[in-house]
Amino acid sequence: MKITNQILPFAVSVITLIVGWFGGRRKSAAEVEIIKSDHAEKLLKLNDQYLIAPLTKRIDILSQKIQRLEQALSRISDCSDAKNCPVKNELKKQKNYDTKRITK
Repeated sequence: MKITNQILPFAVSVITLIVGWFGGRRKSAAEVEIIKSDHAEKLLKLNDQYLIAPLTKRIDILSQKIQRLEQALSRISDCSDAKNCPVKNELKKQKNYDTKRITK
């Protein structure tokens, strides 16, 4: 009886310790997952705010500029001074410059 009275409180405290440790471990793992998901969500918002939105605006602006350039280039054939058309001359200079840069 004396041994049972001595072992029983020790056994109960060890069992309580083990159960509490497992419970605390699960709780901390769940908290870590919540923190990870919060950080991922914040990162996505920051990416959208500082990367995607500004780049989307720049792409839209560039698309508009390209459309205007394409319209201007399509009108080259309508130029009244075909031999001295400034647009054609500039495009020829640019083409020659690009060719020289590539071959070097």
